[in-house]
Amino acid sequence: MKKMLMLATTAAMIEQFNKNNILILEEMGYEVHVAGNWQEGNPISQERLMEFRSWLDEHHGRWFHIPSTRRPMDIKNNGKALKQVVNLIEEFHYEFIHCHTPIGSIIGRLAACWTHTKIIYTAHGFHFFKGAPLKNWLLYYPAEWVCSWMTDILITINQEDYSRAKKHLHAKCVKYIPGVGVDVAKFAACFVDKKEKCRELGVPDDKFILLSVGELQERKNQKVVLDALHKLHNPDIYYLIVGQGILKEEYEKKIKQYGLENNVKLLGFRNDIDELCEIADCFVFPSLQEGLPVALMEAMASGLPVICSETRGNTDLIKDGDGGYCVDAESAEEMAEAIRAMLNDMGFRRAAGAVNFEAVKKYDICNCEKVMQKIYSENMFGGGYSHLIKLLQRKQKREETGFFREDFLIISVGELNQNKNHEVIIKALGEIVDEHVKYVICGQGVLREYLEHLIAEMHLESRVWLAGYRKDIDELLMISDVFAFPSKREGLGLAAIEAMAAGLPLISSYVGGIRDYAVEGVTGCCIEPDSVEQAVYAIRKIYADKAFRNRCGCQNRIKAQAYDCRLTDAVMKEIYLG
Repeated sequence: MKKMLMLATTAAMIEQFNKNNILILEEMGYEVHVAGNWQEGNPISQERLMEFRSWLDEHHGRWFHIPSTRRPMDIKNNGKALKQVVNLIEEFHYEFIHCHTPIGSIIGRLAACWTHTKIIYTAHGFHFFKGAPLKNWLLYYPAEWVCSWMTDILITINQEDYSRAKKHLHAKCVKYIPGVGVDVAKFAACFVDKKEKCRELGVPDDKFILLSVGELQERKNQKVVLDALHKLHNPDIYYLIVGQGILKEEYEKKIKQYGLENNVKLLGFRNDIDELCEIADCFVFPSLQEGLPVALMEAMASGLPVICSETRGNTDLIKDGDGGYCVDAESAEEMAEAIRAMLNDMGFRRAAGAVNFEAVKKYDICNCEKVMQKIYSENMFGGGYSHLIKLLQRKQKREETGFFREDFLIISVGELNQNKNHEVIIKALGEIVDEHVKYVICGQGVLREYLEHLIAEMHLESRVWLAGYRKDIDELLMISDVFAFPSKREGLGLAAIEAMAAGLPLISSYVGGIRDYAVEGVTGCCIEPDSVEQAVYAIRKIYADKAFRNRCGCQNRIKAQAYDCRLTDAVMKEIYLG
C-alpha cells in the first residue's frame, strides 16, 4: 500500500483540520502516517488526542511523536524533529508529505528537500499579513520565501495569502481553497431548550448572550471583549468564552478586576458548540490573525450575527454592515460600540444572521469534501478515481479464485465492523438455499471472529469467503455479479463507485452519501440496513432477472463517470501534482 505523511507542529492541528483529508486519502488507497508533537502545545485535551489515535488505528493509519514546538528559536527540539522526520521518510518511502503550521512546514520541507520527496504545504494563514507586526515580517516572511523554493504545491485558504503567494513566493504551484469546510446541516438543524441550557451554564435565559470560541491565547484576543464589557458596564450582557489555553489565569484575574464574575463564563473545552450557538445572540471573534476560521463559519451556519476583527480571513467571510460588524482588533471602544449597536437592534441581528447563513453555504463540508476528492484524484501521486478506468480492462479471474462459472457472486469491500453491516447479507444467504449464491467480503477488522462464528452457525462455510485485505479488488470486482453495500452510514462510499465503474449492480442501503448515486431500480436495489427480508428480496431479484442486472450495470458505468478524474476541473485538481 502506498504511504504518505501528514505533518504538523502539533498533533491537534491534524485532528482538528485534516481528518477529512485523511479519509479522502484512505479511500484513494493511501496508508496515512501522522507526525507531530503529541505531548506539548496541543489546545485540545489528552483524552481527545487518545481518541484520535484510536481513530487512526481504525483507519489503518499510524502516528509518530516528534518534539517540534511552535517556538521558531527552539533549535534543539525542532532540530530533533527534523532528524526524526528524515528517518521516517527513509524508513517508509513516502509518496509525498502534506505539511501544516509554520514550523511544521519548515521541518517538512527541509526533510523533503533532503530526501527528494514531493511536498505539499497548506498555509492556514501566513504570520505575515497586512497589518501584522514588523517582527512577523522579519522572521516568517524570509523563512517562507526560502522554503517556497522547496515547495511543490502551496495551498492558501484566503485571498490575501493567495495573492501574495502568487506574486512573491516561488512554489511550483499555488492553489486557493475555501478552508476546511463546516457542517452546515449539523448547525442549522440543532435545537436546544434555551432555558435548560442557560440553567446548566448559570446564565439567565432572558439576557443578551455573546459567544466566542477559540484558544485562550494572545492571537485570539478575547481580552478586547473583556475591556469592552468593562466600558459598557451593562449587567444585561453575558459573555461565554469556549476554549482553553495559556491565558486562562490572566483572564480570570481580569474578569475579577472588572467585577465581571457573574457575567463572563470561561467554559473551557466543549463538545456542544452547536448548542451554545443556539442560545447565543451574537458571535464575537476578535482575533489579531486568522487564516479562514472554522469557528466563525460554524457561527454563521447557526444563523448568528457576528462582531469580528477586521483582519484577513474574517473579512473573507463577514462584510461590515451585512453579516455584522468588523472592528479594529485592538480597539475596545469600537468593540463596545459594536456590542451596544447589536444589543439595541434585534432587526439587524436577524437580518445579519440570515445573510451569514446563506453566505456560509459555499463553505459546506460536503462541497469541500467533493472538491478535495477531485483534487486528490488527478495527480501524479497516483490513487484516486483515475484507476476506475482500469477496472473495465481486467481479465477474467474466476477460475483462479476457485469459483465456478455458474456461481452467482456477491462481493462487498469494507472494514469488518458494525457500520459496514456485512452480517445482513450473510443472514440473507442463510435464507437462500441455492448453493451457487456465494459471498466474498474483502476487508479486515474487529468483527472477523464474530462473522466467522455466524458463518459456521449458519453452515455457510462453502458459500461465504472472508477474503481479508486484498490488493486485487479491481480484479475481484470483475468476476462478481453484484456489489453489496449495506452500510449503516457513509460519507460517499468510494468502494461502491468503483463497483459501479466495473459495471456491477448494487444492493445498497439508502443512507448518507449513498443517496448521491443509489437509485432504486436504476442502480440496483436499495434496502434498509437492518432488513434481512429486504436483502433476501434484493439478492433474489438481481439473481433471477439477468436483464435487470445488466441494465443496472450499464447505468452504473454511466453514473460512475461523474466521478472519473478526467472530468474534474475543480479548484484543487492539481494540488497533488508531482
